[in-house]
Amino acid sequence: MIEELNKKFKLRQLAFMSCAVLLSLTMSCNEKDDDGDVLIPVITSVSPESGEPGDAVTITGTDLSEATAVMFGTVEATITANTATEIMTSVPEGATTGKVSVTTAGGTAVSTADFQVIIIGAAGVESVSRISAQAGENVTLTGTEMSTVSAVSIGGVDATIVSTTESTVEITVGESPLGRSTFTVVNEGGSTTTSEEVIEFYVIEVLPDFNDDFDGEEYVFSSGGDAEITAWGVSNIIEGASRMPVAVNGNFYHVEGVSDLDDSGSYTGQVGHSQQDAGYFSDFFEQGSDVAEYYFNINMNFGTIPTDYDDVLAGLRLRFDEGYDADADGSNTDEYLEFRPTPSLLSDMGYEANADGWYQLSVSFDDMVESGPSGGAGSWDVYDVSTMTRFAIASRREHAGEYSLSLDNIFLTRGGPYSFPE
Repeated sequence: MIEELNKKFKLRQLAFMSCAVLLSLTMSCNEKDDDGDVLIPVITSVSPESGEPGDAVTITGTDLSEATAVMFGTVEATITANTATEIMTSVPEGATTGKVSVTTAGGTAVSTADFQVIIIGAAGVESVSRISAQAGENVTLTGTEMSTVSAVSIGGVDATIVSTTESTVEITVGESPLGRSTFTVVNEGGSTTTSEEVIEFYVIEVLPDFNDDFDGEEYVFSSGGDAEITAWGVSNIIEGASRMPVAVNGNFYHVEGVSDLDDSGSYTGQVGHSQQDAGYFSDFFEQGSDVAEYYFNINMNFGTIPTDYDDVLAGLRLRFDEGYDADADGSNTDEYLEFRPTPSLLSDMGYEANADGWYQLSVSFDDMVESGPSGGAGSWDVYDVSTMTRFAIASRREHAGEYSLSLDNIFLTRGGPYSFPE
C-alpha cells in the first residue's frame, strides 16, 4: 500500500515538474524588456484599412510575438503568421466595422482607426445630411444600395425609416444614447456599420431654456457706457444702426458703437438670462462631468475687422455667482469660463465666415478655459456648478474705435455640436 502511494506521489511530482517546464518554455518565448517584464503590444498600422470577409490583412506593430487573439470588433480572426512586428490574418465572417485588437501575454493593443468591413450587396453609407440631430428629428443617409433598406439603427437603437430611394434613406432618430455614434444599415445584401472616423454624427440634446433665436422678440439690452454703444437690441427694432449684416434668418441681436477704451468690450449679450436664478444649470451639469459632451453653439458676425487685427473678437461665457476661490482673502467672487476667439484661432479651428460674414461656431466646453475677473480658475472642474446661473456673450475688441457684433441662434447642447440649418 505504501509502495503504491509512493508511486502516485512520484507521478504527481513528475507531472507538476513537466507543467512547470512547459510554462517556463512558454514564457521564455514572449518578448521581455531588460528587467524581465513581458512587453505590452502596440499596433502601428492595419493594411488594408477596409476589406470583405476572407480578405488578407497585415497588422504591423511592436511586441506582437505569440499573439493569443486577433479581434475585428467582437469577432475573432485566425492568425496565419506571427512575428514580433507583424501578424498575418484575414477578415472573419460576421465581422462589422470597428477597431482591430491584438492580445499577447503582455496585454492588448487596439488600433487607433476603425477597420471598415465591406459586405458585397450591403448598403454603403457615404454621407449624412447633418452632423447632429435630436431624437425625433429626421436625417438622410446617402450612399449605395439603399432601395431595399429594411432597418437602420443609431448607437444600437432602432430609427424609423421614412422613405428610401436607390441612393438615400431618410430616417427619424430614436432615443439613441447621446454622443458620437454609428449607423447600422440592413438591406437585402446584409448589414453594414459606419465608422465614426469616416461618418461624423452625434445624437444631441438642446438644453431647454438655454437657447435664443431672437425671432419675435421685442426687447432691448444695454450695458457698458455711452462711449461704447450707439445702437443695440434686436434687429427689427434697432434705429440708427449702420453696420448691421444680412440676417441669417429672421431677427438677430446686434450691438455697435465707438469706444474710446483700449478694450471696447460690452456685456450686452446676456440674451435674456441675466436674471436667471442660481442653480438652474445644476439640473443639467454635474460636478466633474465630461465637459467634452457639452457645446456652446452660436452664429456670430464680427463686422468689419482691420486686416492686421488678430486679437480678441468676443467672449462666450459660462457664469457662476459663486465660483472659484481665487482671492487672497479666501472670499468667492462672480466668476466665469470664457472662450475668446481671434481671427487666427477661428481659422486654426477650421471655421470660415460665409459670404455675409457669419460664423457658425460649436465650441466644446473643453475650449472655455479663460478665467474670470479675479484671474482665478482655468478649467470647468474647479467650479461649483450649482451656482452656475447663465451663459453670456461679451463683445470685445482690444483697441479703441468702431466695432460691432451680431448674434443669432444660440444653443447649449449636450452630446455634440449643434447642426445649424443651411
